[in-house]
Formats: sequence, structure tokens, C-alpha cells
Amino acid sequence: MIEVTPATHEGVVEAGGVAVLSSLAQEAGASDDCKLAAAIALVYLASSCPDLAADDTCLSLLLSRLDQPEDDGWRRDSINALLALATSSSACAEQWHRVGGVAALQALARETAEGGVERQAERCDEALVSLGVRRVRMRTAA
Repeated sequence: MIEVTPATHEGVVEAGGVAVLSSLAQEAGASDDCKLAAAIALVYLASSCPDLAADDTCLSLLLSRLDQPEDDGWRRDSINALLALATSSSACAEQWHRVGGVAALQALARETAEGGVERQAERCDEALVSLGVRRVRMRTAA
């Protein structure tokens, strides 16, 4: 609901949903998929609420999914959430460097460019520029 209906974001924040989702993302007894879903929800909230930043745990959870195979959609959702967060006004370059996010985005940009996934490679480059990092690759002339 949070991902597809941005109009709900303000209500979720006002109702204390951020604290609940943050706790769930860190809950030792929660499944990995449950933690990841909570982290993705937090990122979508952070991408539309400029004064709400994703914490290190949330960002680290999403980054950890980049090394996973795309068998259940979580990797794709994590990538989309990471790119949304990196280009949001709440993105903090220092935090991204601290948790290894900049290096992960650079690797993803190279991987997608080499794989011919141009739009995603461009989105990675845009995210890196938003974080104050120069582009991974130069655009080719059309």
C-alpha cells in the first residue's frame, strides 16, 4: 500500500507507522522477507517525506539484497527503493558512504550498463549524482 499509494504516506507517518516499521526491520524474530518489506516501506516513506530519513539498518537491508538472485522480486524492489531514496531530498551522502551504498550503486550502474539495461544504468547514475558522486560512465552520443 505504501509503495503504490503515496497519498497514504502522511497518514502512516502521523499514525506512528515509522516507529513500527523501524522496529519490524530490526526485529530478530522476523523473517528476512518481513524485515525487507518493512525496510522498503520505510524507503518509500522517506522518498516522499523530506524530513524523514532511512536509518542505517534500513539502508543496509536493502543493499544486502543486491547480491541476491532475482527469484522473488525482492532484488528488483530493493533496487527501485534504493534509487528512490538516493534521489530523494532526505538522501545523505555520508550515510551512503558509511554503509557501502555508494560503492554498491557504482557496481550496479556498471552491471546494468554492461548488461544493456540502459534505463536502470541511467537511474543509477542519477542517484549517484544526487549523492554528490560523479557518474560511473559517460553517456554515449546517440
